[in-house]
Amino acid sequence: MDLATVTELCAATGPAQFRDGDAYLAGGTWLFSEPQPHLRRLLDLTALGWPPLVEDATGLSVAGTATIAELQAWGEASSAPAAPLVGSCCDAFLAGWKIQAVATVGGNIAHALPAAPMVSLAAALDGVATLWGSGGGVRAVPVGELVTGDGTTGLEPGELLRAVHLPAASLAARTALRRHSLTPLGRSGSLVVGRRDAGGALVVTVTAATRRPVQLRWPSGADAGGGAEVAAALDAAVPAGLWHDDVHGHPAWRRAMALAATAEVVEELAA
Repeated sequence: MDLATVTELCAATGPAQFRDGDAYLAGGTWLFSEPQPHLRRLLDLTALGWPPLVEDATGLSVAGTATIAELQAWGEASSAPAAPLVGSCCDAFLAGWKIQAVATVGGNIAHALPAAPMVSLAAALDGVATLWGSGGGVRAVPVGELVTGDGTTGLEPGELLRAVHLPAASLAARTALRRHSLTPLGRSGSLVVGRRDAGGALVVTVTAATRRPVQLRWPSGADAGGGAEVAAALDAAVPAGLWHDDVHGHPAWRRAMALAATAEVVEELAA
């Protein structure tokens, strides 16, 4: 879609140049998908030349401008136990290869739709976002806390999502995923990811069914219990108003799917 109100395209140099009427442009798959009448200028983040993926002993750093295709290729080549989860979350976009070749990890997280699969992936692996502020400040925020609701985040005006760091310990964990949608190729109505760390701790992250990520944690040695206990723990963690409601699923259906998926994930990782 043409953005008729935009009059200038600039190479991005950093958040200090951000002003009212600006938007960061990375892949642009959402930006150009609907009218943006408030915009006057686009700041092209690809000019910053960030390496898309940097792996070291501490884990994997994923640049905000890394494409879904680049991250998926890493998952296919990696021997990390959690690597299959990367591919599953990339596939949850249900987008063609042309979209995956330009859509970015940072854009998906910053847009913060409940069904955003990069939010699901990063939150489930305890990913931490590095944020650059317009005043020159840098802060680190867990992705599970950065997303605060349907399309809302803790990003300040002009703040830039530089990268997401996925810790090595999380990438070394066993994982399990359950996804539900109203139709085979529909947007996720519930996406639940479980992670069993090497030390035995269990983390279950619920997204898509809820307006923001919700996590259940059982420390090493703790018993999550059976289906009834798991369901009670999830219900206690999710207030009624936090279940998402749109054309892709009624809150009652999303809750039912998330409860069933959480119980299955816990059972699988307890094996």
